[in-house]
Amino acid sequence: MSFDAFLAQAWNDHGDRPREVADRLASSLDVIAATENIPAFAHLATHVFGEHLGEWSRGVELLTSLRRLPAYDRAKSARSVDRGIAILRYSGGAGDALDALALEDRVSALATASGAFTGRGRFDRAIDAFTQALELGGAGLPAESPATRSLAVGGNSLAAALEGKKDRDPIETAAMVTAAEAGLTFWKQAGTWLEEERAEYRLARSLLQAGNAATARRSAERCLEICQRNDAPAFERFFAYAVLAFAQRASGDLDAFEAARREALQLFEQLPPDERQWCESDLKELGS
Repeated sequence: MSFDAFLAQAWNDHGDRPREVADRLASSLDVIAATENIPAFAHLATHVFGEHLGEWSRGVELLTSLRRLPAYDRAKSARSVDRGIAILRYSGGAGDALDALALEDRVSALATASGAFTGRGRFDRAIDAFTQALELGGAGLPAESPATRSLAVGGNSLAAALEGKKDRDPIETAAMVTAAEAGLTFWKQAGTWLEEERAEYRLARSLLQAGNAATARRSAERCLEICQRNDAPAFERFFAYAVLAFAQRASGDLDAFEAARREALQLFEQLPPDERQWCESDLKELGS
């Protein structure tokens, strides 16, 4: 199996079977045949052993072993491996693990660690890590910095997780909105219209959870505007109309809610079965 095929299969399987994928990674170092394979392998290993399993030490051991591979080139490979090790060590409780990293890598590491803490239900540490990442990133990041994407992903993930937290307290609610706003800010820099549109959806959702219906409605309207401007497929427009309907209902505009609801339901009918499964929660909330 080629490295690309191996990696694609591992990413496909890791959500449902993270331990199986972790074992596969640990026993398949021979699949790494070229120096350029190492950053992608290190990224996946950090994600699986960190966010999904919380097996910090085992992840560090695997990443450390990459340094002994024939394909390892310190000039080209060290940064990704060192960053992954630092993320796992920091997540495991080593407070000084990030000290040796350059600013961009420290921002990426903190944002990624926030995702790992979120995945383990440690929202206090997730919020703290993401707050630190924002403070460091606010000092200015170079154009096209990978840290920008890390902040976008981290903000979106943290906001989504906090939205679903049943016993969310006021501090967590404020952090949820901040994370969603950051996700939008950094996806505008690091992504395409698709990521920006989805970040507007996320922000509208977070604002609704925070009880701010008026601002949520404006974010939902921007989400729909982006879809219309870019001739988005029905799948994206379904979510745009759905979140607009939720914001209109929360604002007390029931006529507008019903109009947006009808649009969403009509779009849902256009979707193939493999896309409909992702719409179930919003569909239920629409009252269908």
